Amino acid sequence: MAARWPFAGRAALVEAVRSARGAVIVAGPAGVGKSRLVAEAVDGPGVAWVRATAAAAEIPLGAFAHLLPAVAPGGNPLGWAAAALRAPALIVDDAHLLDPVSASLVHHLVTRGGIKVVGTVRSGEPAPDAIVSLWKDDLATRIDVAPLSPDEAGLLLEGALGGRVEATTSRRLWEVSGGNPLYLRELVLSGMLADVGGLWLWRGRLSLTATLRETIEARLGVLADDERAALEFLAYGEPLGADLLAGLTGERVVARLEDRQLVTARSDGARLEVRLAHPLYGEVVADRCGALRTRAVLRALADAVTATGMRRRADVLRVAMWRLDAGQVDDVGLLAAAAEQARGVRDLELAERLARAAVAADAADAADADGPATGELLVLLGRVLAYQGRYAEADEALRAAWAKDLTFERRVECGVARAEALAWGLGHLDEAKAVLARVVERLARPEDVAGASIIGAAIDAAAGDLVSARALLEGTAGLSEYHLDRARGVGWTALLYAEGRPREALAAADQALAVLALDGAPRPSLSLSVVEYGLQACLLLGDLDGADAWLARGEDLHGGYGSWHRAIVLLGAHSALVRLLRGRPRESAACAADASVFLRGLDHSAGVVLGRLAHARALLGDADGAARALAECETRALRHGPAVNFPIRLARAWTAAARGDLVTAVDELLDLAAGSDALPAQVPFALHDVVRLGRPELVADRLAGLGIESPLVALFARHAAACDPRELQEVSQEFERLGMILHAAEAAAQAAGRFAGAGLNRSAQAARTRAVLLAQQCPGARTPALVGLAAPDLTARQLEIAQLAASGLTNREIADRLVVSIRTVANTLVAVYEKVGVNDRAALAELLGELWTRD
Repeated sequence: MAARWPFAGRAALVEAVRSARGAVIVAGPAGVGKSRLVAEAVDGPGVAWVRATAAAAEIPLGAFAHLLPAVAPGGNPLGWAAAALRAPALIVDDAHLLDPVSASLVHHLVTRGGIKVVGTVRSGEPAPDAIVSLWKDDLATRIDVAPLSPDEAGLLLEGALGGRVEATTSRRLWEVSGGNPLYLRELVLSGMLADVGGLWLWRGRLSLTATLRETIEARLGVLADDERAALEFLAYGEPLGADLLAGLTGERVVARLEDRQLVTARSDGARLEVRLAHPLYGEVVADRCGALRTRAVLRALADAVTATGMRRRADVLRVAMWRLDAGQVDDVGLLAAAAEQARGVRDLELAERLARAAVAADAADAADADGPATGELLVLLGRVLAYQGRYAEADEALRAAWAKDLTFERRVECGVARAEALAWGLGHLDEAKAVLARVVERLARPEDVAGASIIGAAIDAAAGDLVSARALLEGTAGLSEYHLDRARGVGWTALLYAEGRPREALAAADQALAVLALDGAPRPSLSLSVVEYGLQACLLLGDLDGADAWLARGEDLHGGYGSWHRAIVLLGAHSALVRLLRGRPRESAACAADASVFLRGLDHSAGVVLGRLAHARALLGDADGAARALAECETRALRHGPAVNFPIRLARAWTAAARGDLVTAVDELLDLAAGSDALPAQVPFALHDVVRLGRPELVADRLAGLGIESPLVALFARHAAACDPRELQEVSQEFERLGMILHAAEAAAQAAGRFAGAGLNRSAQAARTRAVLLAQQCPGARTPALVGLAAPDLTARQLEIAQLAASGLTNREIADRLVVSIRTVANTLVAVYEKVGVNDRAALAELLGELWTRD
C-alpha cells in the first residue's frame, strides 16, 4: 500500500480553487479532504500555513505565532501582524477554530488584498463572525467539498492499494465510509482487506482502527443516557420509523440528536425514517454495548416492531434477526419465513443461519403443531445451500426432506429443488431427470405438470437436446398461471437463443422481464437467466452496445444478488466475453480473473469463467497462462452441456494457436462446430475462428448455410467467402463499425497479405497500416493474423504532418502552424504516402483520419 495516499477524484475542485479570484473558503465535514485539496491547489514555495486549534484559540493571534515577530509593538496589532506577513499566499486550516483577533486578521488581509488567502472550515461548526462574513459578504468564494462518489472512492482505493479492488468490496467500503477519504483510509488500514490473486477483497468482519474510533467518538461527543439509548436502537435497527423510535426513547431525545446532526430524518412514503448521520457511528455505539445491554436493545426492538403488526415487507426478516441475536429462537414460523426472505434477496449466509436455527428449534420442540414440519425446513435449508454452491450438502438435506412427511406442495418443491441441484450443481443430468420424473408421477393438475416440464426443458437445453426442450415447452401452451408465465418466459428466452433465433430471443427476454416485475417481488435467479440470454442474443447479432446494456441491467440487479457468488461469477464471465469481442483481451482477462476468485468447489460456472480467462490469455499470446486456466477448469468445472463445454474448447483451440500449433487449433474448432458441445447459436463463432486462423475454405460453405438471421453471422460468412482483398477491406470496415476492433485488424491484415500476393505493394502497405492502427486499439493482442505486422516507420515530424493533413488542413495551414515552408510540408507528405501506401491526400485522410483521431 502506498505510504502516502494518492489524491484522486478532486481535479475539478482543485481547478476551482486555483482559478478563483481573491480569497477562497473551502468547507466540508471532517475527514473529507479539505486540507489535502488546498495543499494540492495552492501549496508551494513561500506559501504560509496557519493551522488553527482549540488550544491556540485561547491566545490572541495564537495560530499565527510562528509567523510573527516575538515581540508585538504597541498600537495597531492587526496592522503590525498584516505588515509582518510577507508570503504571497496564506492557507488557514480549520479557520472556524480561530480566536477573534486571528479571525479579524484574516478578514483584514482579505479586504486589504495583496495576498492570496485560502481557508478551510468544518461545515456545521460555529465560526467567528469575521470568517463567516467572508463568504456571506462575497469577499471570498466558498467551495463546498462533498464526500467522494463511488467511482471516485474506487479510484482512490486502487491508487492506494496498488491493484484492482473487487467491485462489491469497493462499493461496500464507500457505503461504510460515507465517501469520507479519512474514514476510507482508516478502514483500509484496519487490515480487513486481502489480496487474492491480485484482487483486493473484503474478508472478515468490519473493524476500526484506534484513530478512526477516536475520531468518531469525538464527533459523537458527550451523550446523555437517553441520547445514547436512542443511538443504540439505531445502531442495531436503523432505519427506524420516527414514531417507533420516539416511543422507545422520547420525541425530544430524537430531536436533540437531529439538532446535533448525529441522526437524520427522511420521508419514505408516508413514514418518516430516522438513520444515523454516518454508518460508522453505529459501529462505535454498538461496540460500547455489553452483551446484556445488546440483548435488551434487540428484544426491545423486536417487541416494538412486532407490536406494529409487522406490516412492512422487511419487518419479518428484521424481527427474526433481532430475536435470533437476542437468543429468542422459539418461534419456528418466524425464523422460517425470515430465512425464505433472506434467500429471496440472496443474503445467503443469513438465510442459512436462520434456516438452521429454525431446524434446531423445531427439533427441540417437536410437539409444536403450529410451526412448519421438519421436512419443510429441510427443503428450505437445501435450497439455501444450493444457492451457496454447496450442492452436495444441499442434495443431502433435500434427500432427508423427501423421506419426511411433506405436504403435496412441499414435496413438489423438494423434488424440483433436488433436480436442479443435481443438474446445475453436480452435473448429474440423468439423475436429475429421473428425480423430476418421480415428481411428475405424483402430479395431477396440468398446471403442476407444466411447471415440472419447464424445469425439464431447461435441463434438456443445458444438455443440448433442443428438440426435447422445445417439445416440453410447447406442451405447456394454453396453461396460464403467474408462476408458469414467469418460468416459461425464461425458458423460451433460453431456447430461442440456443436455437440461433436472436431477435425472437430478445423479444422474449423483454417480455420475460416485464412478467417478472409484475408483483414487485425480487426474483434474482430468473432475472439473471434472462439477462444472460438477452446479452448473448445481442452478441449473436453483433450488437455489442446492446450486450453492454444487458450487462448494465445485470449490474442493476446486482444488489439483489447479495452473497450469491454464482451470479457474480457469471456476470463477470459475460463481461469478459463482451470485452473479448470488442478486441480488449487484457480487460477481458482482468474481468474473468476477478470473477474467478468467487468460485467455490465444483461448479458449472467455473468452466464458463475460467474458459473465458484462458481464451483472453491466449489472445494476449500468453499460452502458458491460458494452459494454467484450462488446467484449473479440469479440476473445478462440471463438464455438462454446451454452455460449459463450448467456452472451454474454444479456449483450448486458441491456446494451441498461441503456441503456434494452428493445425491442432483448426481441428479443435472444426470438431467443436460439428459436435454436441456447441449450440446452434455458438456454432458461427467456432466456424469464424477458423477463418481468423487462415483457413476460410474449410468453413465458407458451412457458414453460408447456417440460416441464422443475424448481421454478424452474415458478416462471418462474407469474411469466409472473400477472395478479393478489397472485399476483405470492406469486411474489416464492417467489423470496425460493429466495434469488433480485433476482428477488423485481423481482416485488414489478411487483406494486406492478399494484396502482397498479387504484387500490389502499395495497396498492401495501406492495408497493413490500417491493420496496425486497429491493432493498437487492442492493447496486448497477439493473434496469428497479426504476426509480422509493423507500424509504418514515420518520424515524429512526418507523423505530425500526416495527422494534420488527415484532419483536413491544407499545406499552407500546416506550414503556418508548424512555421515551416509549404515545400517542406509537400515533400514530407510525399514521403508519408510512400510509407503508408497511399497515393494522395484524400486516401491518407480516409486511411488515417478517423483511426488516429479516435486513438
